[in-house]
This record gives sequence, structure tokens and C-alpha cells, in this order.
Amino acid sequence: MLAKSAQDRARREDFGDTAVWRYSSTPDAKSLLLVHGFRGDHHGLEAIAGALPDFEVFIPDLPGYGKTPPFSGEHNLENYGRWLVELYRQLPQDVAVLGHSFGSLVVSKALELELPTENVILLNPISTRSEDQEDLANKAARWFYRFTEKTGAAGSLLLRSPLIVRGMSMVMATSKNLKLRSFIHSQHARFFSSYTSDKVAWEGFRAASGGNVMDHIEHFPLETLLVAGEVDSIAPLRGQIELKSKLPQARLEVIPGVGHLTHYEKPLEVAALVRDFAVSN
Repeated sequence: MLAKSAQDRARREDFGDTAVWRYSSTPDAKSLLLVHGFRGDHHGLEAIAGALPDFEVFIPDLPGYGKTPPFSGEHNLENYGRWLVELYRQLPQDVAVLGHSFGSLVVSKALELELPTENVILLNPISTRSEDQEDLANKAARWFYRFTEKTGAAGSLLLRSPLIVRGMSMVMATSKNLKLRSFIHSQHARFFSSYTSDKVAWEGFRAASGGNVMDHIEHFPLETLLVAGEVDSIAPLRGQIELKSKLPQARLEVIPGVGHLTHYEKPLEVAALVRDFAVSN
């Protein structure tokens, strides 16, 4: 399994307070920094690292998730963007940066704050602002996070409820492969509630639902790769096409038959696109 392959060559190398996993490779290999999405941690992107054995890959836990302590202030895009700029400056030179989902918002904000990279990959980028969408899934998510924030201990339990997490996982998964779906559900069960406090999750949701990578497109580098899922309900394809129209220098690749979980369902396809992009730039 690709995730197991990544774990076999990983070692933790913290940078300041940030817990970072380094998946080492051959000498002089190209380097990648992968930024995970909302409510996850580094485990979510390990299959991509496992599919890139010829690269040196760094995956941090976002502040407030996994092994990285939370911010003393609010968990908003401004603070996440500043965190990423500072982390990046401690890594080897010429590191390409990939952001998945919420991670795409963090990367985009960091670009506005002068993240010094010339190569950016946005995987399932958030190009449609969730708080502006009136479909059932988005309305239900907004209601759920508002409700859990207002209901004290009961809301806290509901936020971490295994049944709720399984429901979210079932909605996002598009694969018909039962073994793969079981793996996705087990990953979400183990790591989707790894945030350090309810405050982190509530503030992160507000940042995620109010964000749009198009707010920062004037700061995108010439070398930008956009990778979309054809049937993504969280980051719909129409938004990716609009994003590409506003970024004529970018390259848009659409992976057919998959939704928001490209990192779990199509890691080989994602890795092939990343490799081609990174090698050619």
C-alpha cells in the first residue's frame, strides 16, 4: 500500500513547534512540501508521498492538528499563511508546494504573504466559496458547525462523533471499490478528529467556508498546476474552470470519475501529474 510505503521511509523532523514528516529519497532529489486539508493531519497525504519515491517530501501537521500545537491566536487564513511562509523558509531551497482542499487556501494566502516559491500545485482547490453555496451539503455543514459551537459539551461530543465522521466520509468518497472505501473510512475515523480543541475545528471551518483561492490569484506564480476531481461536490469543477480562466498561465488537469478525495482514491494519478509538473519546471 502506498501509505505504508511512505511510512517505511518517513522520519519526523520538527521545525520549531511544527511537527514535520520527511519522506527521504535519493540524493539531489527534487523536494515537495504537501499541505493537508481541514480536520486531517499528515496521514491524509501519505499515499501521494508513497507514490513519489524519487522525491524528497515534507508533510507538516497544520497548527492545531496532529502533533503540532495550536496557535495562541485565531486559526484563520492569515495566521496559517504566515505559519506556512515561516516554515517554508526553514526548508531546503527550491521546494515546490502542494495544497489540498483547505491546504489550497493556506497556500494561496501564503503566496499573498510572499511565500518564496515558483512552483505551486493546488489539489482540489477551494475555488467556490462554501458560505455562498445554497446546496443541501453546504447548508447542512454550516448548520452543523454553528449548532455544535452553541451547545457546549454535547456539541463537542457531536463534533467528534464516529457516526458523524463516518457520514462525512461516505458523502465524500466516490470510489465503488469496497476495500478502498473501507480504507478511507478507517483513515477518517483515526485522524479526522485529531484537532487539539473544538476551538481549532470551529475557527478552521469558518476559515475554510469563507475562503476562496481566487481571492489571491494575482499572487500566483507562472508555474501553477491545478488538479480537480471531475465530480467534486466540495470544490465543484465549474469553479476550477473559472479559476483556470482567470489564471491563463496555469495548467488545469481533471481526474475523471473522482470527487474531493483524489489523495486517497487516485494517488498514482495525482503523483504522475505532480512528477511531470515538477520535473518540467
